[in-house]
Amino acid sequence: MLLSWRRRHLTPALLTWLAAGGPCRAQGAPLRFATDANDQSGLSPSVRALLTRALASLGLEVRFEPLPLRRSLPMTEQGLLDGETMRIRAVAEEHPGLLLVPVPLARMEVSGYVRRGEPAPTDLSSAAGWRIGYPRGVIALEKLLADMPRRVEVTNRQDLLRLLRLGTIDLALFASAAGEPDIDADQTEGLVRLPAALHSTPLYALLNARHAALLPQLTKVLQQMESSGESARLRSAAWAARAVKP
Repeated sequence: MLLSWRRRHLTPALLTWLAAGGPCRAQGAPLRFATDANDQSGLSPSVRALLTRALASLGLEVRFEPLPLRRSLPMTEQGLLDGETMRIRAVAEEHPGLLLVPVPLARMEVSGYVRRGEPAPTDLSSAAGWRIGYPRGVIALEKLLADMPRRVEVTNRQDLLRLLRLGTIDLALFASAAGEPDIDADQTEGLVRLPAALHSTPLYALLNARHAALLPQLTKVLQQMESSGESARLRSAAWAARAVKP
């Protein structure tokens, strides 16, 4: 009876919406991708540039929604958003309603600073007893440091570097893009960057499962952009347009 009532009183478009179990993107409307509202590195600008170019080549417009990562993920799963911009592979494996676009958009590196003249860790395990500061809201760092007993969350880079200079923490960690220019020297006076990253992982775009038909097209375009060097040029341009400051 309910189905009969629907057929008589609801439009075909609305029936499609109901059959899908939730909201769907209006024809011709921009795709909506979540981007990390807390990102202070060069990751977001470069990833947005790559996705904008790749989707434009497919005749699609994209709009980026700055949101905390913990909020955006359930929204994308429910179909309130079309995709995510910067996620590790494990997120897609843990959420079967999301599709991983298998071409990395960026590589996140965990870089660190210590006070000049102080010892430096060679990896995260060797810093287990240190007082470690890191930016609040960076989930990848939170997971990496989950077993560290002396963690300090800080609102922004400026506060993090200030606490390191004061000796409140022994090590300041940041999530940055591989190849991204370093923080301006005038912001790191008295501090030394570690010579190598302490951790590195690729970051991918995710799509809501309803965009399964888009997945092979977007994958192919991103692969072509990587092979031609266009992705590298877009990343460099995004970093140059955004001075990296704490």
